[in-house]
Amino acid sequence: MSVVKSLRTHRPLAFLMVMSMLLPMLAGCTGLGGPPEPNARIDGDRSSINAGESVNFDARESTTPESTIITGYKWDFGDGTKTETIQGYTSHTFATAGLFEIRVTVINDLDGDDSATTQLVVNGFPKVSLSMPIAIRTGDVVTLDASGSSDPENGDLTTVWDLDWNVDSDNDGDPTNDNDAMGATHRFTPYESGNYTGSVTVTDESDASATRMWNLSVLPRTYQVIWEEKTISYDWDGYLEQNKIHTITHIPSEEGRIMSFNATLTLAMDIIPIMLPQDNFSLMVDVTDDGWSHKVRTEQSNITHNASASMEFINLNPTSEDAYNLTADSLEELIIMLDEQSGAGFGLGDWFWIIEAEESDPDLPIDDVDPDGGNEWELVVEFTFLVPRISEVGV
Repeated sequence: MSVVKSLRTHRPLAFLMVMSMLLPMLAGCTGLGGPPEPNARIDGDRSSINAGESVNFDARESTTPESTIITGYKWDFGDGTKTETIQGYTSHTFATAGLFEIRVTVINDLDGDDSATTQLVVNGFPKVSLSMPIAIRTGDVVTLDASGSSDPENGDLTTVWDLDWNVDSDNDGDPTNDNDAMGATHRFTPYESGNYTGSVTVTDESDASATRMWNLSVLPRTYQVIWEEKTISYDWDGYLEQNKIHTITHIPSEEGRIMSFNATLTLAMDIIPIMLPQDNFSLMVDVTDDGWSHKVRTEQSNITHNASASMEFINLNPTSEDAYNLTADSLEELIIMLDEQSGAGFGLGDWFWIIEAEESDPDLPIDDVDPDGGNEWELVVEFTFLVPRISEVGV
């Protein structure tokens, strides 16, 4: 009879005591205590990331009892994704924000297993909220407002504006990533019409950022133009000795579109017109920017009249009778457009009036005194202008 049988038959209490000592020793041989278990370990190469980034997980520090080997790793990433590997190394991309517990279960060749966990914080990307007009007129102030942007973790946000994707303001080769302005709101005034494209980028405290493109249509202004006629006279006078020249410079186009002018140069009457030769001057007008000039010489038609010379020109620029509308980015640009209309740019620059005393000395002297002590002249020029009366429409 065996010892166990003898103890079980004759002394039940002693049998139980012996078995309690033998079972731990027999477990490794008979499997009565289950298979030997490995010791699981897990490490991640980062403890926090931004959503959409990957983390490498390493369970290769896990161990298993001697005479056993690790045959596999079961991974649970806490976001609903699971996988199995033979090697104790894997990576995973976390698409959503949150706090995740990653679990690895290590299995050996005797089906023993053990689990270990680690935690990972996944930072969420901020959300851009942008308020702005879609169209304005040149010269109006536009407000770009991203103050409603939010961060899932309620952290502080930094806001950067790229105001024009057509301009690479930082010269890095990419015109869409410039820092043209900072702040939750930005105001600026576009003075040129056209379509503007830019972007706003908000960045949280973990350097997670979100960018939103925007478009703004800047419309030109519309003006009604009505032309009105205006006449202005200029007069100059002076004194010239023989062969001397006097030049007058002015810009008459500052008053409006030059349509016509007439100019008369009149000389003072000699003291004794019957006995003395009459003075004669020349008058030349030179519009240098247009390459145009004209010259006349005084004459005395009657000894009882002063010597004079005149010139007159009409239709120097095209006329305009009806009211019409034009678009321009500004009133100043509109004026330039009107000046530069086809055929309407004559006389915009300096005008030079050149008076030369061609015949003023010598008159017949009496006792060595020149009886013609004047040699005086007077120039009168009358211009006719068309002046635009401009009013903005559709404001």
